[in-house]
Amino acid sequence: MKATKYLSMAALALMGVLASCQSDDEAVSITRPNNAVSVNFSVGSLQGTTRSNAAATDNTQRQFNAGDLISVSTNDQEAVIFQCTSTENQTWTEAEANKFLLWTQPMLTFSAYYPVTTGTSMTTFTMPADQSSEAKIALADYMTRQLNISRPEGGSDIQMQLERKMARVIVRISGFGSQYRDDQKTVSNVSIYSEASGIENGNSTGSSTEITPYAQGDGGQGSTYTALVVPGYGDSGARFITLTDGESRTLLVKGIPEMQAGHSYTFDLVVGKNTIQVQSVTVQDWATGEILAGGQAEEEVSVIVPATITVTWNKDDITGSGNSFTKDGVTITAGSIDFYDKNFEENGTFTTTLGNFTKIEVTADFFHEFSGTDWSGSYKKQTWTGTPASSVSFSGDIMGFGNTNFVFTIVPTN
Repeated sequence: MKATKYLSMAALALMGVLASCQSDDEAVSITRPNNAVSVNFSVGSLQGTTRSNAAATDNTQRQFNAGDLISVSTNDQEAVIFQCTSTENQTWTEAEANKFLLWTQPMLTFSAYYPVTTGTSMTTFTMPADQSSEAKIALADYMTRQLNISRPEGGSDIQMQLERKMARVIVRISGFGSQYRDDQKTVSNVSIYSEASGIENGNSTGSSTEITPYAQGDGGQGSTYTALVVPGYGDSGARFITLTDGESRTLLVKGIPEMQAGHSYTFDLVVGKNTIQVQSVTVQDWATGEILAGGQAEEEVSVIVPATITVTWNKDDITGSGNSFTKDGVTITAGSIDFYDKNFEENGTFTTTLGNFTKIEVTADFFHEFSGTDWSGSYKKQTWTGTPASSVSFSGDIMGFGNTNFVFTIVPTN
C-alpha cells in the first residue's frame, strides 16, 4: 500500500511538472493580435524601399538590407523596432518577439527614424566620421518621418515614406595633370569635410568634421569617394576636400558649398601638381536621380587657396652628425646638435627648398629654452606662424631630451 501511495504521488507530481511546462510554452507563444500594426517603408517618392546602400547610384540603393532596423512609435505607445527580414521581398517584422504597435484608435500619429543607433532619435543625430565601408556609411543615412494615418479598411498594413536628412557628396577623380608620371597618377588619404557634426531639432549642430569616405577604386582616374554630410548654408573659409597626390603633396579644395537634405552632389576633380581643379559639379535628387541646377555649387567651389605640403619629423627620423639635419626638403642648422638626445642648441635656422613655411610646430616632452620673432606657445610646444618665408630662425636651445618632434606646413612656390 505504501509503495502504491508513493507511486501515485510521484505520478501526480510529474503531471504537475508537465502541466507547468505546457503553461510556460503557451505563455511564450502569443498569437499576433488582430489590431497589430504592420509597416512597410520607402524613401521619398520611390515605389520600392531604399536604405542605405548610400554609396550606390543604381537600383540597389532602393533596397534595405536584411537586418536593417527602423524605430517606430505612435501616440503613447512604446517604440517598436522593425527589422528587414528579406532583402529580396523587402518584408519587415517586429525585432522583439511579442512586442507590437496596436491600433487603439481609428487614426494614429506614427513617428519613424533610421538608423537605430545609440543617441539617435526623431530629433537628434550625430554623424559618424568613419564612413569607410558600406556598413559604416549606412549608419550616416539619417532619415525620419511623422505621419497621421487612418487604419486601412480590412487590414493593418501602413506605408511610411522616410525623408532623408543628410546630403550626399561624391568626389570623382576625373583626371590628372600632365606633370605627373604614369605611376604618380593616383591619390590617397582623401577626406571630405561636413559643415557640422550633427542634427538637433531640425538644425545643424557642432563644428566642421573630417570624414573618412567610402572609397571605390584604386585612387586612379575614375575612383570615387562618397560621404554623407550635414546640410548647411556653406562656409567659404572651411576645408572641403583634402587628398594626397602621387608626389606625397597634400592638396586642398577650400570652401564648403551650400547643400540641401536629400540632394546628391558629385564633384569631378582634375588633380594637378600643387592644385586641384573642380571640373564640374552635378546636383541630383538623391531619391529619383533627377539632375537639378548646380551652377551655384560649381561657382562656390571652383576657386582653389594654394595647396600646402606637410613635412613631419619624429624622434626616430632625426639621426646623423654635425651641425645640420635634412629630411624631405627641410633642413635645420644649429650651433650644436645632440643627435642622441635630439637637442638643438646655440641658436638655429629652419630652411626649405619646397617653398615657404607658413607654420612650424615644435613639441618636446621636457622643455624649450628658445624664442624668436613670431614664435609663441608653452614650454612643451611652440609654434611659428609668421609671414611665409623659406627660412625661419630661432634663438636659444630646443631641448627635447630624446623626444623632439617637428611639423612643417609649407606653401609651394612653383
